[in-house]
Amino acid sequence: MSRNNWMRRSDRWAALMLRFYPPDFRDEMGQALVEAYRDRCRTALDRGGLPALLLVWLSALVDSIRNGIGERLRPAIAWRRSGNWGLDAQRAVRRLTRAPLFALTIIATLTVGLGAFAVVYTVVAKVLVAPLPYDRPDDLHFVWRNYTWVSFGRGWVGGTDVTALKAAGGVIQDAVGLRRNRYTLTRAGGGEPAETHVMVSTPNLFDVLGVRPAKGRGFAPEEQGEGRDRVIVLGDALWRDRFGADPAILGSQIRLDGEPFTVIGIMPPGFRFMRHTSEGAPEAADAYTTFAFDLAETDPKTGAFAVLVRAKPGTSLQALDAAVGSVGAMIDRRDFNSRGFKLYAVGAKADLVARVRPALIVLGAAGAFLVVVLAVNLATLLLARAAQREREYAVARALGANPVALARATLFEGGFLGALGGVGGVILAVWGTRALVTLAPADLPRREAIGVDWWIAAAVVGVGAALGLFAATLPALWATRAKLVTLLASAAVRGGGGHGRMRRVMVVVQVALSLVLLTTGGLVVRSFERLLQADPGFDSRSTLTLRVPVPDHRYPTLEAATALHERLERAIAEVPGVTAVGAASALPLTAGVDQASARFPAAPGNNGDPEHDSPLVDYIPARGRYFAALGIHVLAGRAFEPTRHPGVREAMIDRTLAAQFFPAGSPIGATLIANASDTLRVVGVVEHARQYDLHKDGRPQLYIRNEDNGYGSLSFAIRTERAPLDIATEVAAAVRRADPELAVSDVRPMEQIVNDSRRQQRLSAVLITGFSIGALMLAAMGLFGIVAGSVNRRRHEIAVRLALGADHGKVLRLVVREGGTLVVLGMLVGIPGVYFMGRAIAGVLVGVSPFDAPTLAAVAAGLVLVALVACYIPARRVTGIAPAQAFRDP
Repeated sequence: MSRNNWMRRSDRWAALMLRFYPPDFRDEMGQALVEAYRDRCRTALDRGGLPALLLVWLSALVDSIRNGIGERLRPAIAWRRSGNWGLDAQRAVRRLTRAPLFALTIIATLTVGLGAFAVVYTVVAKVLVAPLPYDRPDDLHFVWRNYTWVSFGRGWVGGTDVTALKAAGGVIQDAVGLRRNRYTLTRAGGGEPAETHVMVSTPNLFDVLGVRPAKGRGFAPEEQGEGRDRVIVLGDALWRDRFGADPAILGSQIRLDGEPFTVIGIMPPGFRFMRHTSEGAPEAADAYTTFAFDLAETDPKTGAFAVLVRAKPGTSLQALDAAVGSVGAMIDRRDFNSRGFKLYAVGAKADLVARVRPALIVLGAAGAFLVVVLAVNLATLLLARAAQREREYAVARALGANPVALARATLFEGGFLGALGGVGGVILAVWGTRALVTLAPADLPRREAIGVDWWIAAAVVGVGAALGLFAATLPALWATRAKLVTLLASAAVRGGGGHGRMRRVMVVVQVALSLVLLTTGGLVVRSFERLLQADPGFDSRSTLTLRVPVPDHRYPTLEAATALHERLERAIAEVPGVTAVGAASALPLTAGVDQASARFPAAPGNNGDPEHDSPLVDYIPARGRYFAALGIHVLAGRAFEPTRHPGVREAMIDRTLAAQFFPAGSPIGATLIANASDTLRVVGVVEHARQYDLHKDGRPQLYIRNEDNGYGSLSFAIRTERAPLDIATEVAAAVRRADPELAVSDVRPMEQIVNDSRRQQRLSAVLITGFSIGALMLAAMGLFGIVAGSVNRRRHEIAVRLALGADHGKVLRLVVREGGTLVVLGMLVGIPGVYFMGRAIAGVLVGVSPFDAPTLAAVAAGLVLVALVACYIPARRVTGIAPAQAFRDP
């Protein structure tokens, strides 16, 4: 065979090998490859004849298979070859500057939406997700008592429980006993006394947490027990606020309740250890000290301590709980005669955030819903913009523009807008987070950690860019895949494009998501409304409250403390405008009360069930005109009188106890026994004053005279004809006149306590309502864009109808019907979401069913109304179309 024939065969073989490469590669590089291959074949044939040529063919086959498949598996190669990225970016920015209203609308919408999302994301991330700032925080657990026979599943542990857990070994590496006390702090050299919260613990607290004081040292193992010199470690805030950040405080003495304590350390800035309580909110401390007694010598049946245990690395919660349960079983046999006492462990972070976790999860879900609505809305707007640019796309494609380059420019435009919105969202979130922390409850766990950091800022900007890219994907795919003929035809009929159906689908999705968010917001607002209407069992108006800590060293006997309380009541009552003064161990809604068992031996309500006949009650010592000062109604009998009856220990019970034991009679004069041995006579029945939650009753309540109990430190309630805060200074001065060394703390109107108890629900209501309104506005914008685009595309059709005598109202209804159909479809699609979201938020609702019919109906009606307005505005323009002008428009 001649040389020319072999070369022709080589050319055909080269054409076959090119088939392994993608079309765009063949178009750009195919001719160069063929020329290079032809030169190789010619050289091989001249030098080695046919065998050398066949080797070149085989080598070309291998190279084509390997490289061709590689090119097909690397789509980015097509993007790289499709044009100049920098030039595309410049063109995208130029297009946005030519449409400033569109760009500013997108950026402003993203800024508000992403800013709201960033605030919630910051709170959820810092409170629920971020680990506690201690060494190996996942190995830290709190342990609680479960008194099964009185249905009290979250009780303090005993001091002997702490020592038993510490000695257990196995997976329990160490255990710390804790109790927060209030002391009156004074310093040599003067200064007003102030009440200070001190965390009292075993000496190993800082070792278990894995933290060290920033100055000085921590506790030594021997610095605990009777007869030891008392030492204290100050928190950074107390050191700065009370002692002016004086480094000379180390080694000097301060006094707590008159007892000297040597300052041995100062904790680092930002360190804050919080301990959850048995009933109320978590408690923090200003300073740290050790127990002045041996926990092993305390009463094993009395629960008065918290305990923090550290598990060995890698221990599961199930394994730790089994070990803790084994210790509890031993204690049950030893101290409770196998009555059913139990111990159980809870992760430290989970325990700390347990109360706020449901509300934050709901807020996080609402924020995520808003982001989805934002993404769909952005996609709708970009599709609408793509529809307006159909003629531009058609001309560009007709002149040979690469479809991939057009898609890439569209994606860059969306990503750029999203990133700018993310930056704006971060700026808004910095301000919004500070505002939220200010409005949040003071006892919000990990509150000090809430703030926008660089990681959160990067995440928000990334979410914004991702939203922009996602939203731009649909118009980018359309620009890439649409045939040139279709583009030209669409441009000729003014935007008839095939992506109108996609935009309608996205509006349906927006309406569905908006329905879910609006329903959630409506239920939360309705719940908050119920909370505002809740009757707490007392009248918080015109009442000032404060706490007066009474040190034992100054008033060591019951008689001395009682005499002081009488002086304080007389001094406060002399303040102009005061109408009633009373005091108790704890005020309503503060959760700081003791518990006791109570039984009525001869009550008709007894049924023989020990749990029913001897319930656990809140045990509240009170004195003076406490019930009058707080507006707690006496329902039967009388309140405590100033004059005591000799030999009689009086008690008052709430309506819950009265209804349980005297369903058809009067409890006045009945005998009750508290704590198995304290015999009391019932002199009155009062309304139940809610102690823990504003929206529901707590345990039954038993009031005794404080004169019989001996509580020194009491919380005072002062009813006044003046504004409560107006008398605060005069009341404090009256306390100091009674004893200048007494501190006055927690000065606040009772209405503030009530409002603080609503803060979490109020914050949830405000945020979720804001998300809901934002979603509604976004859906309305999308619907407005759809109807406006439809009107614009059908101008000629509508002009023909009007020119032929069609009724304006009929044409108007025709256009509105298009938007109304989308709204109805969206609401139908959203019904399952409403159901599942209702189930999810049931735990945070107060007095409202998650499927409350009036709320659902109001939300549906409001959504329909807003949607109809969004449809009506562009549809109304139909009646203003002049047929002749519409025919002249291109």
